Amino acid sequence: MADPRRKQEQAYLEAFNTYSDQLFRHAFFRLSNRERALEITQDAFLKTWDYIRGGGEVENFKSFLYRTVNNLIIDEYRKTKQGSLDEMLEDDTGELERKLSEGSVRETEEKLDETLLFERIRAHIPELPDAYREVVTMRYIDGLTPKEIAGMIGVTENVVSVRLHRGTLKLRLLCTSLYKSDL
Repeated sequence: MADPRRKQEQAYLEAFNTYSDQLFRHAFFRLSNRERALEITQDAFLKTWDYIRGGGEVENFKSFLYRTVNNLIIDEYRKTKQGSLDEMLEDDTGELERKLSEGSVRETEEKLDETLLFERIRAHIPELPDAYREVVTMRYIDGLTPKEIAGMIGVTENVVSVRLHRGTLKLRLLCTSLYKSDL
Protein backbone atom coordinates (compact mmCIF):
# COMPACT_ATOMS: atom_id res chain seq x y z
CA MET A 1 0.00 0.00 0.00
CA ALA A 2 1.33 3.42 -0.92
CA ASP A 3 2.27 5.75 1.95
CA PRO A 4 -0.05 8.66 0.90
CA ARG A 5 -2.97 6.25 0.68
CA ARG A 6 -2.21 4.89 4.15
CA LYS A 7 -2.11 8.46 5.50
CA GLN A 8 -5.52 9.17 3.92
CA GLU A 9 -7.01 6.04 5.46
CA GLN A 10 -5.59 6.94 8.88
CA ALA A 11 -6.92 10.48 8.54
CA TYR A 12 -10.31 9.02 7.57
CA LEU A 13 -10.41 6.91 10.74
CA GLU A 14 -9.51 9.93 12.84
CA ALA A 15 -12.20 11.97 11.09
CA PHE A 16 -14.76 9.27 11.77
CA ASN A 17 -13.92 9.27 15.49
CA THR A 18 -13.86 13.06 15.65
CA TYR A 19 -16.84 14.09 13.50
CA SER A 20 -19.37 11.26 13.40
CA ASP A 21 -21.39 12.54 16.39
CA GLN A 22 -21.33 16.14 15.13
CA LEU A 23 -22.45 15.10 11.67
CA PHE A 24 -25.24 12.97 13.09
CA ARG A 25 -26.51 15.87 15.25
CA HIS A 26 -26.37 18.17 12.24
CA ALA A 27 -28.32 15.72 10.07
CA PHE A 28 -30.81 15.01 12.85
CA PHE A 29 -31.49 18.67 13.42
CA ARG A 30 -31.97 19.35 9.74
CA LEU A 31 -34.19 16.29 9.15
CA SER A 32 -35.92 15.76 12.51
CA ASN A 33 -35.75 12.03 11.82
CA ARG A 34 -33.27 9.95 13.83
CA GLU A 35 -33.16 6.97 11.48
CA ARG A 36 -32.68 9.04 8.33
CA ALA A 37 -30.05 11.17 10.05
CA LEU A 38 -28.13 8.04 11.02
CA GLU A 39 -28.41 6.64 7.48
CA ILE A 40 -27.26 9.90 5.93
CA THR A 41 -24.31 10.12 8.31
CA GLN A 42 -23.33 6.56 7.46
CA ASP A 43 -23.76 7.23 3.74
CA ALA A 44 -21.49 10.27 3.99
CA PHE A 45 -18.73 8.18 5.56
CA LEU A 46 -19.22 5.41 3.02
CA LYS A 47 -19.03 7.84 0.11
CA THR A 48 -15.91 9.38 1.61
CA TRP A 49 -14.33 5.94 2.08
CA ASP A 50 -15.16 4.99 -1.52
CA TYR A 51 -13.60 8.25 -2.70
CA ILE A 52 -10.38 7.55 -0.78
CA ARG A 53 -10.21 3.90 -1.86
CA GLY A 54 -10.65 5.07 -5.45
CA GLY A 55 -7.51 7.18 -5.16
CA GLY A 56 -9.08 10.49 -4.13
CA GLU A 57 -7.36 12.73 -1.63
CA VAL A 58 -9.12 14.75 1.05
CA GLU A 59 -7.29 17.73 2.51
CA ASN A 60 -9.88 18.81 5.10
CA PHE A 61 -12.08 15.95 6.28
CA LYS A 62 -14.41 18.12 8.35
CA SER A 63 -15.27 20.30 5.39
CA PHE A 64 -15.50 17.35 3.00
CA LEU A 65 -17.80 15.39 5.32
CA TYR A 66 -20.10 18.34 6.07
CA ARG A 67 -20.40 19.07 2.37
CA THR A 68 -21.24 15.41 1.69
CA VAL A 69 -23.85 15.33 4.48
CA ASN A 70 -25.39 18.59 3.25
CA ASN A 71 -25.62 17.26 -0.30
CA LEU A 72 -27.33 14.10 0.98
CA ILE A 73 -29.74 16.21 3.04
CA ILE A 74 -30.59 18.29 -0.03
CA ASP A 75 -31.29 15.07 -1.91
CA GLU A 76 -33.51 13.99 0.98
CA TYR A 77 -35.45 17.27 0.87
CA ARG A 78 -36.04 16.73 -2.81
CA LYS A 79 -37.39 13.22 -2.19
CA THR A 80 -39.74 13.95 0.66
CA LYS A 81 -41.75 16.82 1.98
CA GLN A 82 -41.05 17.95 5.49
CA GLY A 83 -43.33 16.80 8.28
CA SER A 84 -45.54 19.26 10.03
CA LEU A 85 -44.93 20.62 13.52
CA ASP A 86 -47.78 18.43 14.76
CA GLU A 87 -45.95 15.33 13.55
CA MET A 88 -42.77 16.46 15.32
CA LEU A 89 -44.71 16.98 18.56
CA GLU A 90 -46.33 13.55 18.23
CA ASP A 91 -42.85 12.04 18.07
CA ASP A 92 -41.93 13.56 21.46
CA THR A 93 -40.31 10.84 23.56
CA GLY A 94 -41.22 12.21 26.99
CA GLU A 95 -38.38 14.73 27.13
CA LEU A 96 -40.74 17.48 28.25
CA GLU A 97 -42.11 15.40 31.12
CA ARG A 98 -38.58 14.55 32.29
CA LYS A 99 -37.60 18.23 32.28
CA LEU A 100 -40.66 19.15 34.29
CA SER A 101 -39.72 16.72 37.05
CA GLU A 102 -36.28 18.29 37.66
CA GLY A 103 -35.47 21.25 39.93
CA SER A 104 -37.61 23.84 41.69
CA VAL A 105 -40.85 25.17 40.26
CA ARG A 106 -39.17 28.43 39.21
CA GLU A 107 -36.22 26.61 37.60
CA THR A 108 -38.63 24.27 35.86
CA GLU A 109 -40.71 27.16 34.52
CA GLU A 110 -37.60 28.95 33.28
CA LYS A 111 -36.31 25.77 31.61
CA LEU A 112 -39.72 25.15 30.09
CA ASP A 113 -39.94 28.73 28.77
CA GLU A 114 -36.46 28.40 27.28
CA THR A 115 -37.27 25.00 25.80
CA LEU A 116 -40.52 26.22 24.29
CA LEU A 117 -38.82 29.29 22.84
CA PHE A 118 -36.08 27.14 21.32
CA GLU A 119 -38.66 24.73 19.90
CA ARG A 120 -40.61 27.61 18.38
CA ILE A 121 -37.47 28.94 16.74
CA ARG A 122 -36.35 25.46 15.69
CA ALA A 123 -39.75 24.75 14.15
CA HIS A 124 -39.38 27.76 11.84
CA ILE A 125 -35.84 27.08 10.63
CA PRO A 126 -37.16 24.74 7.88
CA GLU A 127 -39.25 27.65 6.56
CA LEU A 128 -36.13 29.68 5.77
CA PRO A 129 -34.81 29.68 2.21
CA ASP A 130 -32.21 26.92 1.69
CA ALA A 131 -29.16 29.21 1.76
CA TYR A 132 -30.20 30.80 5.06
CA ARG A 133 -31.37 27.53 6.64
CA GLU A 134 -28.05 25.87 5.90
CA VAL A 135 -25.84 28.56 7.47
CA VAL A 136 -28.15 29.20 10.44
CA THR A 137 -28.13 25.49 11.27
CA MET A 138 -24.38 25.16 10.86
CA ARG A 139 -23.69 28.26 12.97
CA TYR A 140 -26.21 28.07 15.79
CA ILE A 141 -26.88 24.35 16.03
CA ASP A 142 -23.53 22.89 15.02
CA GLY A 143 -21.47 25.72 16.51
CA LEU A 144 -19.28 26.21 13.45
CA THR A 145 -17.54 29.51 12.78
CA PRO A 146 -18.39 31.57 9.69
CA LYS A 147 -14.92 30.77 8.34
CA GLU A 148 -15.53 27.01 8.72
CA ILE A 149 -18.96 27.31 7.12
CA ALA A 150 -17.52 29.28 4.20
CA GLY A 151 -14.99 26.54 3.52
CA MET A 152 -17.63 23.83 3.72
CA ILE A 153 -20.15 25.37 1.37
CA GLY A 154 -17.71 27.05 -0.99
CA VAL A 155 -18.53 30.73 -0.51
CA THR A 156 -16.69 33.62 1.13
CA GLU A 157 -16.85 34.33 4.83
CA ASN A 158 -18.59 37.61 4.03
CA VAL A 159 -21.36 35.78 2.14
CA VAL A 160 -21.83 33.50 5.16
CA SER A 161 -22.09 36.51 7.49
CA VAL A 162 -24.68 38.18 5.25
CA ARG A 163 -26.72 34.96 5.03
CA LEU A 164 -26.54 34.53 8.81
CA HIS A 165 -27.72 38.08 9.38
CA ARG A 166 -30.57 37.84 6.86
CA GLY A 167 -31.55 34.36 8.02
CA THR A 168 -31.66 35.49 11.64
CA LEU A 169 -33.82 38.47 10.72
CA LYS A 170 -36.23 36.29 8.73
CA LEU A 171 -36.39 33.81 11.60
CA ARG A 172 -37.10 36.60 14.08
CA LEU A 173 -39.89 37.91 11.85
CA LEU A 174 -41.40 34.44 11.51
CA CYS A 175 -41.37 33.88 15.25
CA THR A 176 -42.63 37.30 16.34
CA SER A 177 -45.39 37.55 13.75
CA LEU A 178 -46.83 34.18 14.66
CA TYR A 179 -46.45 34.44 18.43
CA LYS A 180 -47.15 38.12 19.18
CA SER A 181 -50.13 37.17 21.29
CA ASP A 182 -47.90 34.98 23.47
CA LEU A 183 -45.22 37.65 24.04
